[in-house]
Amino acid sequence: MLKESIKIGKDYFKLISIKNKYLILFIICYIISMTINLIIPIFTSLIIEYITKDLYKETLKVISLLSISYLLHELFSYGIYHYYAIFFKNTYINIHQRIINSIYQLDEEFGKKLSSGKIINSSNIDIINISEISSDIFDIIIGLIKLIIILCIFLKQNIFLGIYVLIINTIYTYYSYSCNKKSANHSKKQRKYADELTSLTSQVLTGLKDVKSYNMGEKLNKRFKDFRKNWGKNYYLKRKYYFTQKTLITLIIKFGKIILYAFLLKLVKEKIITLTIFLVLISYYEKFKTTIEEVMNYNRSLIEKSISMYRIIEIINYKKETKDKKRNQNIKCREGTIEFKNVYFKYENKNILENVSFIAKKNQITAIIGETGAGKTTILNLLLGFYKIDKGEITVDKNNLYDYEIENRNKIITVVNQKTFLFNMSIKENLSLINEDEKKQIETCKKVGIHNFIMTLPEKYNTILKENTINLSGGQKQLLTLARALLTPAKIILLDEVTSSLDPITTKNIIKLLQELKKEYTIIIVTHNKEIMKNIDNLILLKNGRIKSTYNYKE
Repeated sequence: MLKESIKIGKDYFKLISIKNKYLILFIICYIISMTINLIIPIFTSLIIEYITKDLYKETLKVISLLSISYLLHELFSYGIYHYYAIFFKNTYINIHQRIINSIYQLDEEFGKKLSSGKIINSSNIDIINISEISSDIFDIIIGLIKLIIILCIFLKQNIFLGIYVLIINTIYTYYSYSCNKKSANHSKKQRKYADELTSLTSQVLTGLKDVKSYNMGEKLNKRFKDFRKNWGKNYYLKRKYYFTQKTLITLIIKFGKIILYAFLLKLVKEKIITLTIFLVLISYYEKFKTTIEEVMNYNRSLIEKSISMYRIIEIINYKKETKDKKRNQNIKCREGTIEFKNVYFKYENKNILENVSFIAKKNQITAIIGETGAGKTTILNLLLGFYKIDKGEITVDKNNLYDYEIENRNKIITVVNQKTFLFNMSIKENLSLINEDEKKQIETCKKVGIHNFIMTLPEKYNTILKENTINLSGGQKQLLTLARALLTPAKIILLDEVTSSLDPITTKNIIKLLQELKKEYTIIIVTHNKEIMKNIDNLILLKNGRIKSTYNYKE
């Protein structure tokens, strides 16, 4: 038990930083409060002893000391709650921010190790759980100190009495810890199925139209039912070991107390101990019993909450395999010319790109075409840094792409994806996430042709976009996303099937816009649209990860 608790403690304080001043103040108040709590029974027994001996003056002194002890105990107890509340608040804020920062760093493959349900649950429930770990740790430490002191008192009075108390409570501790471990194992499984339920619910909400259109509800309910069944099974088993520990296992120390009563009565009868000592030892055994029960409860709580801690650590420590270290901050992108030189890329040991070479220049639109699975979107993902090439070189203005400092690289390349995404915020707030200059926002929206529509809305730029942007059409979402992309300082624009869900008129407007944009940008577009192909400068035909040919539309 101690070994595991020490490991959990080390990992916990490494995560939250033991230098936290409110945590230190909490510890100080906790130690003083528990020390006073241990002294109070001594004062109580002295009062009984002095009264029986008619020492009233001494009794009054002890009563005064007892009053002061009660006052100090409550004052420091208040300090415990006060500093712990501040520590809890700060820990929640800090860990939540670290989780969010880690989410920003997730790559395209995070789903292999982390489910969305796990991340969502960890960003709330798990943080609340781990904020309470420090309390459990110090409760266990203080509890163990109290147990050692009480055991020493028993040993001092009678060595056999001390050994008996130690044996009884060791047996209780062993079986209690066993129940705690089993309960925690089922708690871990329960959390796993809770994550599955959250993930599946999130997916249903995202794909609700398809769920309704294809009448998937009945079959999805079977998956929900399986997850709920497994969740319920593990919840019951977790609780089973919990109430076994709280009821049947506690009989060990309760019957131990009965035997202790008989033994102490024998000692009183033989005048080996006084009645006062009898009362003190009974009081301390009760405190020993209560303390060890509390230690077991804190231990169970610690083990269960450590599950939350290690879930959070897994998210925070997640490292994408393609993540590179920071590079040269002085390299700047001036033109935006992209060149692929004999690029090879594998994904899960499958060749995706083989010996791909091409140049995309400023003031030109380069279209990448080919069948599904040919590697078109992979080229965009490589430029965005979601993956790293296996062989060859990708350059921007003749500088290796991976030599650009990461933040600068993300500023020189922007993307508009086929599936648009806008936050459940106002139009202005969505655009302000990129650029807070309202004048620039309006100019950009005019450029892409969405401004007039926005001005017809009741709240104009302050209009809140509903969840999944259901108050905008597909074309309006695409134009707004394009405006957002143009608000970045990027010199390179990547477009992935942006016209696939647009009507002919909106597509025609996009084509006109692209002709204007190429005067300022390097544009790479993945498309199947023939109308767009007629208006581009270079066509790159991909087949099975290789460039079949490079030509213009007429050719």
